[in-house]
Amino acid sequence: MRTSARPTPAPDRPLAAAEARTSTPVWLTATAVACVLAIIRVAMVVFSPYSTAVGLFDDDAFYYFGVAGHIAAGDGSTFNGLDPTNGYHPLWLLILVPVFSITNGKTALVAVTLVSSALAIASGRQIDRIGRFTGRPVVTTLCAAPLLILGAAGPSFWYSGMETGLLLFALLWLAATYLRTDGFTAPAFGPAAARNAGVIAAIAVLARLDTVFPMAVLGVVAITGWVRAGKPWLKLTGSFVAVPAVALIAYVAVNQWLFHTPLPVSGQAKALGGHGVNVDTIGQFLTSPVLFGQSTYLGAIGILVVLGALLAKSTGHLGLAARFGAVVLAGGVLTVGYYAFTSTWQLWPWYFSSAPLAVALAGPSVVDRWARWVPVRKLGAAALVLLVVAVVGANAVRATRANVARSAFIEDGPAVAAQIDALTPVNEPIAMGDRAGSLGYHLHRPLVHLEGLVNSADYLDALKNGTVHRFLADRGVALYARGDSDPGTPDPANPGCVRFTEPEQGGGTKVQIVVCDRDLLLTTPVADGTSYRVWRYRVDLNR
Repeated sequence: MRTSARPTPAPDRPLAAAEARTSTPVWLTATAVACVLAIIRVAMVVFSPYSTAVGLFDDDAFYYFGVAGHIAAGDGSTFNGLDPTNGYHPLWLLILVPVFSITNGKTALVAVTLVSSALAIASGRQIDRIGRFTGRPVVTTLCAAPLLILGAAGPSFWYSGMETGLLLFALLWLAATYLRTDGFTAPAFGPAAARNAGVIAAIAVLARLDTVFPMAVLGVVAITGWVRAGKPWLKLTGSFVAVPAVALIAYVAVNQWLFHTPLPVSGQAKALGGHGVNVDTIGQFLTSPVLFGQSTYLGAIGILVVLGALLAKSTGHLGLAARFGAVVLAGGVLTVGYYAFTSTWQLWPWYFSSAPLAVALAGPSVVDRWARWVPVRKLGAAALVLLVVAVVGANAVRATRANVARSAFIEDGPAVAAQIDALTPVNEPIAMGDRAGSLGYHLHRPLVHLEGLVNSADYLDALKNGTVHRFLADRGVALYARGDSDPGTPDPANPGCVRFTEPEQGGGTKVQIVVCDRDLLLTTPVADGTSYRVWRYRVDLNR
């Protein structure tokens, strides 16, 4: 696929032309900033002790790491070695498998960070391409500052160990392609070019499956543009959707063949019992992402920025960038809306990357329309570059000090796993719901995940049919663990015993787990005020 940049068209306004003619200092480019942030993140992992380095990743990332490690070892797609699972987005897992086939322990965490750094730098490169295409390289860097900060700190979109960094790279690459081809309407944009754009769209969808929403919006926008331009829209549509359609059909077919279910169990588990409207999810979108424990309200800001960009009615590539930003944000809104209607689970930080990305794309139109002072732009961009580096550097100091509340339970995962491995019966499975990622990854005994996110379709059937205890007994589960401060509900039928509800998240189908005080084997306090607790799991009390 040819990705070389076409010559930047003449800017739409005189002040923009002045900015375009002025050479942009290297250190004001998103690529340079991304390189600095990558150095900081790699250093954080390399020079931290293992337990602290573990805490630099999201707990759910260890579900990916565990499955990738099992595949690399020849065990198949499984997190616990017992149950097959497809509870992940496929492309990120495929990237991780080679990493875990040649590395383990601390080296594996460094290798994942290096891969994430490559994606972050490649994303910065695409931001700079967008800046050149629009003729506003400095303004684009300025508007990308929130994305760069949140990408390396806070939710850490590129470095959390989750699939979001790969998704952001694909969307930015597609945005740059959209601008380079004049919104997919350039004279040379034919079926072959549409097919190439479809390949990038397929990468985005396989990076995160719910990206079908923004890609559907993009398809509608593209078709509208082709009709207005008098291009063969039907042929171009077929070419554009061919690769994503084939990729999704193949994905569904492989899932059905290997896992006996067409869709990932992680999404199905969250959809169990979904009903009504989960208003909390909508509130999360408006106030997220969270940085240093504080809401950024970038969801609400993103909506205002996109609306402002559309009202500005910018022309040329600047207007195209704003349009693509609107596509990204509309797709993000549809995605959150889908989960609001189909799931009662709360959403996590990696669900909220659309708003800062939309600000990066649509923001230049707003700045160009209402803040047209070239010197101030450069000073503002310089200040924001320094702010980005300072914030990420401060986060590095903070995160590499042990016992940060947000990641304390992740950091304690390796030590607690070693304690659990020493419990008898040795090597027998343990069952756990929330907070099972780091702990399960570091255990040397199988962990049956009670939330179902990385369990099997059979487990979801057992959860729906009320046969979870039979499922656990069939696998020889001997222990039950929790990672919270919930005291449980006294069990009237068994004095000295309490009931816990699993899964803890959402309002869907539940199962009651009964454990007794006399069977408590381990209590390990965590710096966030919770504790890891382990009980002997008694089949006679759980039927």
